[in-house]
Amino acid sequence: MARFSLGSSDETGVRAAERHVRGQDGRERVGGNREAGRGFVGRVSKGAAHGGRHASNTRERAARTRRAQDLVCQFIEHLAELAIIAVDPRAAILSWNQGAERDTGFTAAEMIGEPMTRLYTPQDLANNAPARDLEQAMSVGHFETAAWRMRKDGSQYWARVVVTPLYEQDHALAGFGVVVQDLTTQRDMERQQYEHALQLSARDAARAEAERRANDLSDLVQQISAQATELDRRRIEADSANRTKSDFLAVMSHELLTPLNAIGGYASLLAMGLRGPLTPEQRGDVDRIRGSQLHLIGLINDLLNLSRIEAGHVPFSVDDVVVSDVVREVTDTMAPQVLARHLVEERVECTDGVVARADRAKVEQILLNLLSNAVKYTPPGGHLTWTCSAVGDRVRLTIRDTGRGIPADRLADIFEPFVQVGRGFARPDEGAGLGLAISRDLARAMGGDLTVESAPSVGSAFTLDLPRAR
Repeated sequence: MARFSLGSSDETGVRAAERHVRGQDGRERVGGNREAGRGFVGRVSKGAAHGGRHASNTRERAARTRRAQDLVCQFIEHLAELAIIAVDPRAAILSWNQGAERDTGFTAAEMIGEPMTRLYTPQDLANNAPARDLEQAMSVGHFETAAWRMRKDGSQYWARVVVTPLYEQDHALAGFGVVVQDLTTQRDMERQQYEHALQLSARDAARAEAERRANDLSDLVQQISAQATELDRRRIEADSANRTKSDFLAVMSHELLTPLNAIGGYASLLAMGLRGPLTPEQRGDVDRIRGSQLHLIGLINDLLNLSRIEAGHVPFSVDDVVVSDVVREVTDTMAPQVLARHLVEERVECTDGVVARADRAKVEQILLNLLSNAVKYTPPGGHLTWTCSAVGDRVRLTIRDTGRGIPADRLADIFEPFVQVGRGFARPDEGAGLGLAISRDLARAMGGDLTVESAPSVGSAFTLDLPRAR
């Protein structure tokens, strides 16, 4: 193995002790002449004992030093755990130990004399890293870094690199010592540990997030449970209030119907003349009494019907219903009122083939209410049009009028109890405002619906939607 020889003071002493005298003729001799020779011999003989012992000790020390240097060189050369390299001032490789061979795959024969730059990556070469590393080592006396280095097979390994400048006795730069430690395995382990730590951190974060969400979900469940309990309590209160209302309406209806029926009975007796003849004025008064009595009975029956529907106590007899037959019966019943208002009524595309699945009496009640409203709110000379159709599994029956219409912002209100458009709550002389509310509830109870399309000064179109008979 080639190595630096930086000189030794012991070796200088040995050379001085063993130096010969050379004469003018070039031959070696003890002295320059006989007298000089005798003088030299005399001096040697006088100091023979002391000088011989000193020379012997110097040679022993020099031998031990060389032996120690040889041992150090052998140790470095055979050290496999570290790559130790010596380079000259121009970065040419002077020594290459077994550790360097193991880490890089290059042999000493391949690398001694080659430039140290062969161990640098192309990127480091482009950045002039070799020269910069040596310059920094000379500047501060020691340079250390961690970087990628090249192997013979073209692969790279991660290494800790220490560069130390070496000097001769006269302080002239002799070269550099480079120690390279392969940290690839350690780096991989650290990366695995880091990734494992990240996984643990992510798992802990996920667990914490799951716990947080579980707590949030638990809080939400508790809130929902509390709301459900509150809703159940309110439902029980509402059911109780509905039962109380129904009982009240039933009692009040009975209490009201009894005297109203009596009033109607006595008015009929008077009209029949059983209490004596009536004057025309008296007969008119009796007719008005009977009309008011019938109006009040109608209002009471509407209230009872609404209460029964809301409580779910209205029985339904569902069967196949020919829609055109129901329309015909309703128009025949309302014919006098239609004629009195001078309205034009017609049926379009309402054939006998349109059959719904519903309660016939309830359908008739709904259509009577829709037609009576159309007659009430359509001015004389207006038109009433019936249309029937079957689309898919649904039957649609529409009555369209040319009345005053309903504003768009009030379309939803007309199906609320006790509400009439233009007046808020209904006035007694125009009904209780329950007809449309009852009609829509009946339609929905049969699996259908009641809807409206309307525009002010144009008219309204009410559509009854029902399941189609198979």
